Amino acid sequence: MTDAPRTVARDSLDARWSDWFPFDPYPQQADGVERALAAMRDGGFLALEGACGTGKTLIALAAGLQAVEEDVGERVFAVTPVKQQLKQFVAEVRAINAGRTDGEPPVDGLVVVGKRDLLPYARTDALPGTKSTHDAAGDLRETTVSLVHRESTHALDVAPGALDGRINVCAASDCDTLSYSEPRCPDHREERDEDAPWYDPVRAEALCSLVESMNGDRLETAGVSAPYPDEPPHTRDVLDIYDAEELPAGDAGYFDPFFSRFLADEGWPGVDFSAGEQNVLDPEALVAAAVQRGTCPHECLAALMPEADVLVGNYNHAFDPITRQLTAEKAGVLDGDTLLVVDEAHMLEERVRDLLSETCSLHALRTAHRDLALAREYLSGNGGEPGSDSGAHQRHARQTLAEFDSVDERDLAFAQSVLEWAAATVDDEVSEFLGSEFGDWSRQFAEGSLPEEDHELPLRDPESVETDRFTDRALSEFPDDVWTRVRDACYVAGQVHENDGQTDRTPTAPTVGRFVHQWGVLDHATYFREIELEYSEKAVTDTTLPEWAEAFNASLVLFNCIPRDPLARVLDDLAGGVLMSATLEPFDVFERVSGLELLSEGREEGDGGEDRPPRRVEDATYGLGFPPENRASWVLDLPAFTYRNRGPPVTDYEEMTRVRQSYASALVTAARSHGNVLVCMPSYREAEWAVDYLREGTEKPVLRDRSSESSETDAMLGRFFQDDDTDRVLVTSARGTVTEGVDYHGERLHCVVVVGVPYANTSTPRMGAVMNAYDREFEQGSGFDTAVQVPAVRKSRQAFGRVIRGPDEAGVRLLFDRRYLPNAPRSVNALLGEAEREEFSAVSPDMLELALEQFWTSR
Repeated sequence: MTDAPRTVARDSLDARWSDWFPFDPYPQQADGVERALAAMRDGGFLALEGACGTGKTLIALAAGLQAVEEDVGERVFAVTPVKQQLKQFVAEVRAINAGRTDGEPPVDGLVVVGKRDLLPYARTDALPGTKSTHDAAGDLRETTVSLVHRESTHALDVAPGALDGRINVCAASDCDTLSYSEPRCPDHREERDEDAPWYDPVRAEALCSLVESMNGDRLETAGVSAPYPDEPPHTRDVLDIYDAEELPAGDAGYFDPFFSRFLADEGWPGVDFSAGEQNVLDPEALVAAAVQRGTCPHECLAALMPEADVLVGNYNHAFDPITRQLTAEKAGVLDGDTLLVVDEAHMLEERVRDLLSETCSLHALRTAHRDLALAREYLSGNGGEPGSDSGAHQRHARQTLAEFDSVDERDLAFAQSVLEWAAATVDDEVSEFLGSEFGDWSRQFAEGSLPEEDHELPLRDPESVETDRFTDRALSEFPDDVWTRVRDACYVAGQVHENDGQTDRTPTAPTVGRFVHQWGVLDHATYFREIELEYSEKAVTDTTLPEWAEAFNASLVLFNCIPRDPLARVLDDLAGGVLMSATLEPFDVFERVSGLELLSEGREEGDGGEDRPPRRVEDATYGLGFPPENRASWVLDLPAFTYRNRGPPVTDYEEMTRVRQSYASALVTAARSHGNVLVCMPSYREAEWAVDYLREGTEKPVLRDRSSESSETDAMLGRFFQDDDTDRVLVTSARGTVTEGVDYHGERLHCVVVVGVPYANTSTPRMGAVMNAYDREFEQGSGFDTAVQVPAVRKSRQAFGRVIRGPDEAGVRLLFDRRYLPNAPRSVNALLGEAEREEFSAVSPDMLELALEQFWTSR
């Protein structure tokens, strides 16, 4: 191999896209942009594998921005599952803007995050009650709506003519009610202007003015102060005459003045991209600008999304059905005008599989059962809290039920009996499992000896496609249309609660009904049904709950084994894009599981949907473009590091199996080599063993990475990267978080050791179902290769790819396990990249120390 030229001068490139580069591109970047742009121009996708340091982020952004300039799309939406990579996209967009010449408009960039990061009262932990952020924020918003609605009859505590004379008094004779922006109050309006928004901006501004005048400390977040108090205001603070009993329950309570200000501004965010560094609005900049103005950052985000040239978010925004629906419908940015960039795309199948799986907890079943019971009580005229108007409940409920021809009161009772049966069946399954698994489990729990572990309870043989026993039991108890009847009845029960004027209850029934319907109608090959038990020790005062609820939470699970069809539908809705990673090969496997293969084949009318023409799908691979003499790549010829071969993880050398002894000695040799060393074991359990042994065998500090919170991981990495002339060893799992998306540039890392092949646990029911699903969908025997072996080798490739990040860096890549060699028993060599297969050579354990010394001496 010869050295590749460092860069290509931009002024030598006859390409308009070069204007988007903040510096002279590498040759592989120039080629990558051309390939990506060609695919996008044809409405297609490029699967791009590029080694660490290739500059994939700039390739995708430059190609996407040029495609936007050519009207191929209107925006670029980049999604990544790794926070570090999200920051990298932001940095690259800012670098592009920094390199723009005078007169060239900047790229408007926006980071898309959730409510928890944007809503001011959520950021300061001031949301009232104990509900989730989503539900508590929803309650604030509903109360705000009741106060600013154009048809609201609630009188705000403001004077006629306030707000510079913009608050009107009703023009009807003998009526002195405030009508705000309207000529007449709601009682005297003959008809509503259909073109007017549902809210009254003058009411909204008056509400904000009242809150601004309140005493107390102001809310502070993102380094700025808001014009409102640090706790959400209450309706009693702003209404002219406040009597809780005069207000429907849903209209009384705390509200959100930030949302009110957004409505007062009639949807104008009051924030633009210039508020962000180099025209890129990250969450902190967006919150700071919005909060200072007193407007809602989350609403500003939605308003700005269609205006952005580049959006950066996580996988949920593109692939989670609920989040995607909000992103697509509210902001309108996931459509045929959007070019999608999927980063770390080797994770796509695994991450989306979880997003597209559905769960329904025992608690949700019981709550939905309660929703149905209350709806029936309302309909009977006997419902409501003590002192409430049961007749009003009944009127609302009957009016709602009358809107649905297919559901009557008998259906509500039927659905209630089905959910009661489902909860009892979950109880039976869990009780039977715990008894067979632990015997007297309740005594063990009381003694504190019950293992604090989660469990999967499969409801069918994972290696078959038979109907699960839960479904069989349901169909033996209820008619065949049980799934549809429960869904429809639960939806109607939810509408009864939503439309009731005396309650602010948020119903669970519609979500549970939808889940029950999916359980009955989704196929059994793609979706694996089971019960998930999550260990959660807690005090239980509800005597109707099962005894085991003190130790476990139980949920029914619909696990999506093969998500390629929904992935293909998502991608097919878009203008094109790039799916990229350092580890996508083998491409045929990636394109099969990601849905790209389906796009390339197209679909004729009658194949389960509308006619869909084939889409262009290309692939490209770029190896390390840095001097090859700066790296050493060896496979240590050791026996396979498997559970059967290695024996128990003891740290006494004499008690180890011969296989473990050989690995222990090799690990010490690698750990003692020059610089910082990253050791990647096949599991965290084996990482614990390696840490304990290496601390006795090397003078370097040995750091342990655990499966922990991101803050703990960041602190541990900070110690590893510490610039104090002390070399360190970091031991982790190759299936952990520090082997992907973490930048080990410069002198942060000198050697990576990957021990064994980091296979996922194939003994779990879910993994068995996944392998079985692939065997049946593609070909027998492909399940293990597709679902287990290929992802495992990608984990290894991600790990050893951390060590060389730039043209001036040097490092060693070590694979400890002869299965990485060609022609070895159960070899995985063919799953390495082509360049990696050429570079990695075998070295015997007794020559490792000399080889390492010679390499670093030559540096």
